[in-house]
Amino acid sequence: MNITRFGVRLVLASGIVLPCAAWADYQTGSAALRSGDTATALREFSAEAAKGDVRAQNDLGVMYEKGVGVPRDYAKALSWYRKAAAKGYAPAETSIGYFYTEGFGVPRDDAQAMSWYRKAAEQNFAQAQNNIGAMYENGRGMPQDPVQAADWYRKAADQGHASGQTNLGFLYARGKGVTKDDAAAVELYRKAAAQNFPLALNNLGFMTAQGRGVPQDYAAAAALYRKAADLQFPLAQFNLAKAYEQGKGVPQDDAQAMLWLKRAADNGYKPAMRYLAQVYTRGLLGQHISTDAARQWNDKAAR
Repeated sequence: MNITRFGVRLVLASGIVLPCAAWADYQTGSAALRSGDTATALREFSAEAAKGDVRAQNDLGVMYEKGVGVPRDYAKALSWYRKAAAKGYAPAETSIGYFYTEGFGVPRDDAQAMSWYRKAAEQNFAQAQNNIGAMYENGRGMPQDPVQAADWYRKAADQGHASGQTNLGFLYARGKGVTKDDAAAVELYRKAAAQNFPLALNNLGFMTAQGRGVPQDYAAAAALYRKAADLQFPLAQFNLAKAYEQGKGVPQDDAQAMLWLKRAADNGYKPAMRYLAQVYTRGLLGQHISTDAARQWNDKAAR
């Protein structure tokens, strides 16, 4: 069972009370972004950011980081995040930390990442608390410390943060930093799954298929995998492919197995790429043996 420790960062601004005119202009940009009108969003955010609105500065950073309506540009994203962070805006501080964690536009620097995460965590910002937990769990810039990881994940989970709930659940499932407790893991996964958090849906599916902390039920597991797979989560797409291959919880169907396997591979999941190489090497799932296709998928997995 794979897991993404840093989860989905909360990057869009919210919750600051400003004068009504500024609020209306920012809201216009936010509504435009939600509707896909990136040109209007860029115009409104740029105008408000120039006036010093930290929400607009942060959201401009998001647009440049993700390449939404503008070419992806980590340098510009970081510049806007720094403007908002200079005023103590926790989402921007967390994003700067994440840039140092991943080496986006700056050299990877775990000490800098932790420094920025702590600034945001001091404001009780749940995503930063989650990311500090990930730093401790993975030993980034410090020795691994699963107890500290669990403590920080719990801070985020107690605020209803889906990634924190999922990561804490994973520690309970493994008995890392906490006493192994499948029921506690399932409870946390369910809370995050109720928010349609794909990793939690997938992990709850895994626990259900295994009968850990919940009665074993392959059909329910497959349904959970499908929910996460429909959210373009590649691990769940891979697990759904295996369910179709094995006929566990769904009718055995090689064509459906290939469909979901390819989707997982196309979404960058390397185990799916490697399994596709085996499929074409051995002629599995109704496919003809193809050394060219096998080599292509092996090459992709190796990149």
